[in-house]
Amino acid sequence: MPSVLITGASSGFGLGVAVELGRRGWSVYAGLRDPSRRAALDLALAKSGVPAERVRVVPLDVTDRDAVDAAVATVLSETEGSLDAVLHNAGYTTAGFFEDLPEADVRRLVETNFFGTLALTRALLPAMRARGRGRIAVVSSNAVNVPHPMFSVYAATKWALEGWCEALDAEVRPFGIDVLVLQPGAHRTEFSANVLPVCPDGSAYRALFDAAAPRMAWIGRHQREPQGAVRAIADALEARRASFRVRLGADDKIAAAVRALLPYRVRARAVRWITGLHRT
Repeated sequence: MPSVLITGASSGFGLGVAVELGRRGWSVYAGLRDPSRRAALDLALAKSGVPAERVRVVPLDVTDRDAVDAAVATVLSETEGSLDAVLHNAGYTTAGFFEDLPEADVRRLVETNFFGTLALTRALLPAMRARGRGRIAVVSSNAVNVPHPMFSVYAATKWALEGWCEALDAEVRPFGIDVLVLQPGAHRTEFSANVLPVCPDGSAYRALFDAAAPRMAWIGRHQREPQGAVRAIADALEARRASFRVRLGADDKIAAAVRALLPYRVRARAVRWITGLHRT
């Protein structure tokens, strides 16, 4: 059976895809930064009737190089070096204006969302090259299509990942390895619920924050359910020849089309109206 390592599998797309691929007969290694938070995954597997042996929890903090090496060693040992795919899903964001974000928080965010993906990929590439096949799938964001005020560092990590993926795909194709970029729009997952708001006392951006926060919350309440995107991600991982960039959701497809047609200043003006920033 095909095998996959999924990061950030304790919730959201990571959890959903782990269950979906397990249901489809994959051998799934569910990477969790904190294995004690596996209850939601276990419950979802039980409800779906997926045999427990198909999905194994692996401790995996992508910001810890020792943890990355240990997880890779475990997965490659159990698959005899034949891991078929890795799904880079681990990530989070803060919600705040850039000037208000502490330097330590910015670095932690970039370390998780960007450098963690690079470190795990670097550890897996030798085995994939030796085998002559493999698939590296990276969850990106609609933030590369639409200006996202209050999410500047998060957007930067996703822009960086997409640029890295384009170059990496050209580098590894000669070895039978391909790279996929998965671009979800707004979906109702735990990712949104775990967003950390940042607006310290005395912030020069307080009026902007107060104007934007209710609008952003309204947008959040109108997200779509994630099941369709979960199935699309699973389909992309199974596809014999998958598209390099897979857009998940109508909003992502529309935003990408608008970005191709309209200059940045027009799109940014629309974002300011939608978020309420034009009032200040």
